[in-house]
Amino acid sequence: MVADFQRQPTPDNCLPTALKNILDRHAEAAEKPGLSFPLDELNGLCEYRDGLGSATHELPERLDAEIANLGYETKVSIGTTFEQLDTIIQSDATSLPLTELAADYFETVEGYDVQPGRDGWNLNHIVIPFGVNDETVLFYDPMEGFFRPNSSDSTPSSERPKAQFYEWWSDPRKRWTFWIEESEQQQLDTFGTEDNGNE
Repeated sequence: MVADFQRQPTPDNCLPTALKNILDRHAEAAEKPGLSFPLDELNGLCEYRDGLGSATHELPERLDAEIANLGYETKVSIGTTFEQLDTIIQSDATSLPLTELAADYFETVEGYDVQPGRDGWNLNHIVIPFGVNDETVLFYDPMEGFFRPNSSDSTPSSERPKAQFYEWWSDPRKRWTFWIEESEQQQLDTFGTEDNGNE
C-alpha cells in the first residue's frame, strides 16, 4: 500500500510530503489526476519554511481552492477516535488520513538522528495511518529512510501499539486528523448517475 510513497526531502518537510503521498495515491485510485500536485506547490500551500516546518491552520482553505472543482473538499477532525480513523482509511470516497504525532515519537525510532533544537525536533510530526488493528496501528512515516537512504526496505512503514500511538496522537492537538473526501454535492451527483443507470 505504501510502496510508492516518497520520503521527505528535509527533516521538517513531513506535512507537504505526507500530503503529496495521500493526494497522489487517491488521484490514482479515483482516476482524478488533478488531485496530484508537485511538492513545490504543496510547500506553498502548507506555508513550508526550511527549518521552521509548516503551518496547518490555513491549509484546508488553501487546498479547498485547488480541489473544489474536482468534487473534493478537505476535512479536519479534532478528537478523532480509532473507529473514525479506521472508517476514513477504509472508505473509497476519502484519501488516507494524516495524523499529527508529538515530537517525543522521534526518541523511539532506532536510527533517527534528529538533533534537539534543529531538524524539526521541537515540531510535531505528520504520519499516514493506513491500518487500525485490534492492538496496533500501521502507519507510514515520511521520515523513514531519510537517515538510511540506502535501505533495501522498499515499503517503509511502522506498526505501534494503539496505546503508544494514542499517547503521541493526543499530545499535539488532541488527535488532529486531516484528509480529503468527495464533496457532498459530488456524492449526490454520483448517486443520481448510478440511480439513472439502473432504470
